[in-house]
This record gives sequence, structure tokens and C-alpha cells, in this order.
Amino acid sequence: MPQSQTPPTALARTPTWIEDTYSRAGRSLAAGGAYFVALASAGWALGPIREFVVRKGFDPLLAVLIEAAPMLLVMALASAWAMRLFKVRDRAGDRLLVGNIAVTLVIASEFVGGALVRGWGIYETLANMCTRPGSVVVALLIAAPLAPLIEPVNSKNSA
Repeated sequence: MPQSQTPPTALARTPTWIEDTYSRAGRSLAAGGAYFVALASAGWALGPIREFVVRKGFDPLLAVLIEAAPMLLVMALASAWAMRLFKVRDRAGDRLLVGNIAVTLVIASEFVGGALVRGWGIYETLANMCTRPGSVVVALLIAAPLAPLIEPVNSKNSA
């Protein structure tokens, strides 16, 4: 037996379950934050337009419905962008985590915005969500965490 055998090559280290979970959760958290920023930015851009339309005499429900269409488009595009940017896996649990993080932040910003902009407390903000226009907002809040589940055409996530 020759003594000058080469040592075996080092095996590539595979991440442990906890390291993989931490990495996946971190990517989902970052993607959820980016998705929230996109939703909040669109809301802050479209909100003044909606208020201007309402002040011109339009029905508040109609104004919110007009705002809902671009928000649905923003949801679809922003969630797909965040998934690609942060390489979130094509697993329903990871994608739902992204959507839920974003919506949790949106709901928190609704309460903070209600307090800062309109001087509302918790009860006033909740009462506003019980109106007809508020029900459209609630429907959008239900749709937002589901938007990351939509698989865009010609998109393959390889994380």
C-alpha cells in the first residue's frame, strides 16, 4: 500500500435544520418588510387622490373601490418582486409568512396613521373599518397575505 495517498476532499458542509430555518425566516422577514413598504407607499400615494375625489362629491365607497383596483395590481407586482429579490422559496408556508408579515405591519400602520393623521384612537379606527368603504379595505387586507401565493408567469424561484 502506498503511503502517499491524497487525503479525501472536504465535503461541502450542509446547513443544519436550524440554520436553514433561520435563513428562510430571515429572507421571508426581509421580503415581508419590502412588500409592506411597497403597499404603504402605494397607499400613501393613492390615499390623497381618494380623499380629493370624495371631497368632490363622489360616494366614499366608489372612491375606495376605484383605489382598490391599483392596490390589487400593486399587491401582485410587489409580492412577486419581493419573492424574487429575497429569493423566498416556492413553498406556501414561506410565501404566506411574507404576506402575513406585510399585512401585520399594514394594520399597525393603519392604527398609527389613524392616530397621527386623524387623531383617532383604536375604537375609531376599528369603527371606520366597519363602514361600507372600510369593508373594502378589510377585503384588501384579507387579499394581501394571499398575493405572494400567486406564481407569476415565466418566474422560477431557485432558492
